[in-house]
Amino acid sequence: MKMRVWDYLGDYLKDDTGATAIEYGILAAGLAAGILAIFGSDGIFITALKEKFTAIVAGLNMDAAGK
Repeated sequence: MKMRVWDYLGDYLKDDTGATAIEYGILAAGLAAGILAIFGSDGIFITALKEKFTAIVAGLNMDAAGK
């Protein structure tokens, strides 16, 4: 009986089915977090893009006003 338990535990520890799926899940979660950090509402990319467009609009308004 003891041998059976040890054999079962050994087989269980050697079994790696599902490991690849877990790895892909972790990778997908990391990519999603990165995308949200870049393109989220308060992300660095969005903030920089808003600042550039604001500067462009301000420049165009100054040109339109003849300054």
